[in-house]
Amino acid sequence: MVDRSLPFAQALLSIGQDTHQEDTFVQDFDLMRSVFEQNPDLEKVLIHPGIPANQKETLLLDIFQNDVSSSFVDFLKIVCRHHMAGKLLTIADDYDKLLDELNNIQNIYVESATPLSEAQKERLAKRLETKLGGQVRLHCKINPKLIAGLTLRTEDAVMDASYLGMLDKMKERLLKS
Repeated sequence: MVDRSLPFAQALLSIGQDTHQEDTFVQDFDLMRSVFEQNPDLEKVLIHPGIPANQKETLLLDIFQNDVSSSFVDFLKIVCRHHMAGKLLTIADDYDKLLDELNNIQNIYVESATPLSEAQKERLAKRLETKLGGQVRLHCKINPKLIAGLTLRTEDAVMDASYLGMLDKMKERLLKS
């Protein structure tokens, strides 16, 4: 399936670079995401094929016009006119990925059995930055099933340093022997 959202994210990033508004657009998307979270039916309305694009545009402008940058308002208009309003969250995710690539930032998804302290997060981030040769952004989540330890997931790899992972490996070895 072709990702039709990516060209919209690329175009907005290009505009952001030309006008030095990359971070402004991140804030605009963050506001948009919070509005979508608070109003789950909004995405259903924007996806619905029976609602005309101009009504979706009016709705989005009523919601966001006074709270986001004027360039982002223009972007919302274009998205609606190209019948992509239902893909705004996907476009936002694509934008974030493109901006992270541009800034050489890797997102690392960390699962730990217990919450990591700020000091632990800082040490982990510094080690990963050294190992990976660039900035990292940690996304931490607690998973008590791990028993102890943690797992790290990047876009390319998974490292499992949890007791659950070790137990699973032992189980596999026992079953093979």
